[in-house]
Amino acid sequence: MITHMQTLIFRRVVFLFCCFVSAGALEAEECPVDTLLVRFYEKAATLMGEGEYDSAQYYFDRVFSIPEVERSSVYPVLLNEQATLFIYVGEEEKSFEMKKRVLPYLPRVDDLEKHISVYNDLGILYRRKHMQDSAVYYYNKALDVALRYDDESWLAHLNMNLSVFYFNLKRYDDAEICIDRALAHALKTDDKYVTFCVWQVRASIKMEAGKTDEAGHSIREAWRLASEGEGNPEWQIRCTPGLFRFFGQEKQNDSIDYYLRLGNSLLEKLPETSIPVIGFIQARAKVYLEQGRYTEALNDFLWLRGRSTGTDFHTLFDAMAHCYHGLGMHQKAFVYMDSARMWTDSLVVKNLAEQMAQFEARYHAQEQELKISRLQEQVLEKETEVLKVAVSLTVVLALVIVVLLAVRQKQKTAERRVERLKQEKELESARRYIEGLEVECRRFACELHDGIANELLGLQLKIEGASSGVSPLELSGEIGKLREEVRTISHELMPPEFELTGLDEILSRYAEAVSRNVGCKVVYHSEMEYGGDEIPSRTAYELYRIVQELTMNSVKHSNATTIEISLHSEASGRCRLQVTDDGQGMTGNSEEDHQGIGLRTVSERVKAIQGHLDFETSVGGSVFILTFNLCGDE
Repeated sequence: MITHMQTLIFRRVVFLFCCFVSAGALEAEECPVDTLLVRFYEKAATLMGEGEYDSAQYYFDRVFSIPEVERSSVYPVLLNEQATLFIYVGEEEKSFEMKKRVLPYLPRVDDLEKHISVYNDLGILYRRKHMQDSAVYYYNKALDVALRYDDESWLAHLNMNLSVFYFNLKRYDDAEICIDRALAHALKTDDKYVTFCVWQVRASIKMEAGKTDEAGHSIREAWRLASEGEGNPEWQIRCTPGLFRFFGQEKQNDSIDYYLRLGNSLLEKLPETSIPVIGFIQARAKVYLEQGRYTEALNDFLWLRGRSTGTDFHTLFDAMAHCYHGLGMHQKAFVYMDSARMWTDSLVVKNLAEQMAQFEARYHAQEQELKISRLQEQVLEKETEVLKVAVSLTVVLALVIVVLLAVRQKQKTAERRVERLKQEKELESARRYIEGLEVECRRFACELHDGIANELLGLQLKIEGASSGVSPLELSGEIGKLREEVRTISHELMPPEFELTGLDEILSRYAEAVSRNVGCKVVYHSEMEYGGDEIPSRTAYELYRIVQELTMNSVKHSNATTIEISLHSEASGRCRLQVTDDGQGMTGNSEEDHQGIGLRTVSERVKAIQGHLDFETSVGGSVFILTFNLCGDE
């Protein structure tokens, strides 16, 4: 071991000497500052990739000593890389502060990959500081940029980090979603390292979720990647904790023993302070403890205790107490169990003290800032008091004038709008009324042309041919029919006298007249208490015209043979008028006419009495139901 350490020290000294020489050569060249900074950055990045962190820090120190470095466009990139180096060497607080210093420069950096790196590292650092909300915020920002950058490796890496974040919070469902998403991205890349990491992390998450088959598949895939070619000892030893857990769940102790032997052989190929080695020894100690191999487990725990492995002392002392208890050394077991409890208590007290100290520091800082702010406000108030009053009065006066003008303008606009709407409504009502009259005129014109005119023509021809033997009695009959048609049309044109006759009687007469004149059976039923006299005359008139329109439509357009008209009052104080026919419903142009002038005329009359009309039409007939209040027109 001593010889190995001496060799490492000698190599480090030689390497640092070479760094001094190369840095001096770079500065000796006459080149722009940006070019010099880029060269230093490339040197430092190369050394970081080779694990020569001290040498890389030397170049960063030289970079930040250059006077014009902060004005260079390369400065934010250098800051970010220096912060990353601090993460590698374990100085996370320095890295955290420097990563935050990079944030204001990001809008000036075109390389989106640098954005992803900063946000991802901040997410990790916030997670380690147990500031979960901030961690999620920066993880999501990194994901947003990664989606725009459209790099599958970064997307896989970020989703894997999110899965670890949720796993540590015991939100296993969210962790499972993220790791599956990470795997989908990783399988689209040729990045073997990212794919290996995703499979390895996925095994632990699936095991915790109780999906042993998927966990086994994941750890086998990770082991396959670690064993390709000549095999990667570091990757292989990283797989062993997952393999121990999987085979332990499956009760395959022989497989656990196999990978224990394999892991022990891999230890010789890796530095004993590396994170994968520490992880293996932690997992091996747990396996030994579960197998009852207390001496071997105790040796591993003692080894972990003597090094900075990151294992919390509560867990370590508790495990050592179990080992001593298993070996029959009960006094030592009690001492270490008590130490575990004391360490837990001291941790609580320490955490509480740290939180209180942080709170007091923030409180005092905010208090000082508040005092300074108040002093500044007092000085400003004294200097600007008179001006502020004058400006305030001017502004208030101007606002009052503006408000008054705006209110007046709104009033005028509203008045004009109301007047315009009123005129438009009057014009629309007049137009619909005229259209209704035109429809009525056309209907009566058709009646006169197709009925009376033809009858008169026939009568004329018979009179001219009276010499042919037409009897006066036959002529008298024809004239009587013609007179009856004229009388029917005149009755339809003449509004009924509701002051002298009730609606029931008028509708009953109308039903008889239609049955007699058009050959269609029309039946009227009434359940009104006072024979319809309680209905106001204006409402009765509109109801009469509505019945006329609906029955004529049924006769002309539906070829109905039977029409039923009913009128009755309801307990709620409303009345119900129903017109039913057995016709063919509205088809073709007939339906178009109903939805045009015909129903619009009916609709206007329904609105006039504040009623509501529903209708259904089909091949088997039509039903029209009108409901209205007795005082609807008042």
